[in-house]
Amino acid sequence: MKDENEAVPNKAIKRLQIIQSAFKLFTENGFYATGVDLIMRQAGVSKRTMYIYFPTKNDLIVAVLEFYRINYERGLKDLLARNDLTNREKIVAIFEDAGHWFANKQFHGCLAVNAMGEFSGKDPAIENACRVFKTWELDVFRELTKEFPVMYPNDLAFKLLVLLEGLGAIAQVMEQPCPIDIKQMVNNLLDCHSVD
Repeated sequence: MKDENEAVPNKAIKRLQIIQSAFKLFTENGFYATGVDLIMRQAGVSKRTMYIYFPTKNDLIVAVLEFYRINYERGLKDLLARNDLTNREKIVAIFEDAGHWFANKQFHGCLAVNAMGEFSGKDPAIENACRVFKTWELDVFRELTKEFPVMYPNDLAFKLLVLLEGLGAIAQVMEQPCPIDIKQMVNNLLDCHSVD
């Protein structure tokens, strides 16, 4: 007799398999250009299985955006937890890591920004998933700047997010690495806001 508890991990694995396949395809091709049939083939699932987990393609897009945020958050977790780095060094490290990502041939822009571009005004759940992602990014910078010796740490956090988003958008459109030293640009921004 089959153990009832075996079905739960298998379901989670199958769902994750669909999300990972969709993530790859959405990243490379965009959302509208990626059909459900292609996702099913990539994930190796039937239409029935697909619709058990995701009744609509838009439900899958929301799950993919959450997957994207969680992976990014996990990627930053170790850096943010380091006690041997100052918050300034953590911010610079975030930008240096982003610079490497932007220079990668597999970089196709921020998935949340791309989703908002395709679904703005069309699907509130997708728009909300994009806002959750960007709010989380802003909160990371808010946490890192709140004890900075600056007059307006929230303003600085927002400017850091704008700089990160701008660098990503330019890298996506220009398809070339940033010709300006990102580390120096971030340090200049931080120095401009310092009250010391």
